[in-house]
Amino acid sequence: MRERFSLIQRSTLLLCFFAYAAAYTGRLNLSAAIPGLRGGIAMSDAQAGLFQTVFALVYAAGQIVNGSLIDKINVRRSIAVGLIISAGCNALFGLTDSFPVMLILWGLNGAAQSMLWTPIVKLVADRFSGQARDRASFVLSITIIFGHFIAWAISGTLAAILNWRYSFLIPAFIMTAAGVFVFAALRREPVSGADAKAISAPPAPMPLGKLISRTGLAALLLCCVCNGFVRDGVVTWAPTVLSSGSRGMSLSSTLLSLIIPPLNILGIVLVRRCYRLLRGNARGAVGVLLLVSALMAWLLRFTSAPAACALLLGLCCASCYGINPMINTLIPMEYERAGRVGLVAGLVDCFIYLGSALAGTAAGALSDSYGWGTAYAVWALVSSLGAALAFVSLRGGKRMAQMVEHL
Repeated sequence: MRERFSLIQRSTLLLCFFAYAAAYTGRLNLSAAIPGLRGGIAMSDAQAGLFQTVFALVYAAGQIVNGSLIDKINVRRSIAVGLIISAGCNALFGLTDSFPVMLILWGLNGAAQSMLWTPIVKLVADRFSGQARDRASFVLSITIIFGHFIAWAISGTLAAILNWRYSFLIPAFIMTAAGVFVFAALRREPVSGADAKAISAPPAPMPLGKLISRTGLAALLLCCVCNGFVRDGVVTWAPTVLSSGSRGMSLSSTLLSLIIPPLNILGIVLVRRCYRLLRGNARGAVGVLLLVSALMAWLLRFTSAPAACALLLGLCCASCYGINPMINTLIPMEYERAGRVGLVAGLVDCFIYLGSALAGTAAGALSDSYGWGTAYAVWALVSSLGAALAFVSLRGGKRMAQMVEHL
């Protein structure tokens, strides 16, 4: 029988969903606004890609810091402050015309956004267990899809109809409201009773060297780099690819790009079924979905029709996003008995965004020099490598489970 969420679990999940979806309106709005931004401020594809690179590098560093400190900080305050600072960066970004200032602001936005995911994973680890935790992880993965859709719908439409500046000013308002609401509504600790059962004394942390070398974490982190490279390469450049295929008609490209977020739900469905078929093997499910991503990226080389490109980009992105509940939530929670959930969650997100940092400038530079066909081939190759690394990590994951039993 499926375990039901308690009242405090439902409210926690709803608030986490709301907070992270709101955060995405101030993160993915840039990719939707790039076509309009390039029209207002002259820049090449490689220069535009610098925004994603700077954001990702700062975000990655922030994940390590926040993952290390997660057991010492107030998660409610971290989420609220991160949202409000990100809102300020977005507002200032929309009010300036200076490219260097924009880069600095987008880097600061990365630092603010890095304050959000690790405390959310910590909340889920503390307040959910067993089947309820698995279900909560899949629900949280939908926040990324929902936030993705809202960010592109709002920002793309505003940039096409009004001005690219509104693509940052309106998300700033949304995140400010979300930060205030979450701080006021999120309860500090679960109440007594069934919810309190999830809270127990944390185990002694596994030594970092053993954690990386003997639990499959090293291969897994390299897999994260590959996933981030392809996932955020597609997310950042899909509107631009579709805009060029739509002969510069920004509203048409926005409508086509909105095909992509709903398709990401398909990725969640596929990975959940794969997870069940593999009997709860999260790492194996990651490998299978990355192989699907590689196939979709390769097929992009053989079509130029905007609708077909949108479909294949959406399926490629869906495969990468589909593994989020595995790689961002369930796999870090495997390390609960090793006392390293927060650290592993931070490291995983950090390495995903290291790949994202490479994606921003690499895809733009490849497009400038060799065309998008080469970029698609690189995405296919990197996805295949990520799949291989996920499969390599399987043995280390089994070894970790055995080692933890004897800690």
